Parts: sequence; C-alpha cells; structure tokens
Amino acid sequence: MKFPKVNLLIIESNRFLVRILLETLADEFNVIVASNGNEAMNLLEKGLSTDFIVTDLKVPKVDGLELIQLVRKSSRYHSLPILALSGSEDSNTRIRCLENGADDCMTKPFNPLELQAKIRAMLRRVSIPFSRPVVGAAPYYAQAVPVRA
Repeated sequence: MKFPKVNLLIIESNRFLVRILLETLADEFNVIVASNGNEAMNLLEKGLSTDFIVTDLKVPKVDGLELIQLVRKSSRYHSLPILALSGSEDSNTRIRCLENGADDCMTKPFNPLELQAKIRAMLRRVSIPFSRPVVGAAPYYAQAVPVRA
C-alpha cells in the first residue's frame, strides 16, 4: 500500500532558513510555508490539510505565540502537534511557549536534522504515522478506536 507524506505547515519569515528546511524536510514531508502568522491563520481557516505545525515565535503580523494560542482554540486544529522555534535562549520564553500550547520548543540556531528527528518523534507520540493510507479511509489518527469500560 502506498502512503502519502505527512503535511507540515512551517511559519518562518527568514527565507534562508526556509530554504534549508525545505531541503532537509521535503523528501520526507509535504511542506507548506507561510511567512507570517496571519498568512498561516488564513491557510488554516480555508481548511488547509496539515498534520504538524512548526512556527517561529518572532514572525510578523500574528506572532508565533499568538498563533499557537489560536490553533489550540480551534475546534479543527486544536490537537495538532506544534513545535516552536525561538531565537531566544531565555528559558522563560520556552516555558511560556510550552505553557501556551506548544508541544516542544527549539532554540535557534539549530541543526535541521535534529528538527527532523523531533518532528518524527512527536508524530510517533501522537500516533500519526509518517504516511497515511491513500484509500478513502479517514486518516489513521482520526479513526475510531473501540473503548472498553
């Protein structure tokens, strides 16, 4: 059975970093890039199919922290894994980020291969396989699982 790639939404305004992330991640994931939080929210509100969000905290218009809070309030996207990127080495920034809904936070500069490994690990933890069935079934993570009382 052939599986499509997991969809990543990356919110990053630094074009150089975007190029590096595309080179690192595009073979394994479908990468959608937004240059600011407002653009990302517009994509999500239009029903973008995404499985994972990577956002820089310092992007224009709607910053990464506000974007995380908006995604967590969304009925459709609230459970998506979110990894935040921060240019600050201050632990208070990372703590605030995690307390507001990010699942993990990485400090810039970072090794893009480490980011790739963190994405894989987070997808494993939330039961989103690296690829989903193509057939018309619901995505793996959305399928009902019988619960015994």
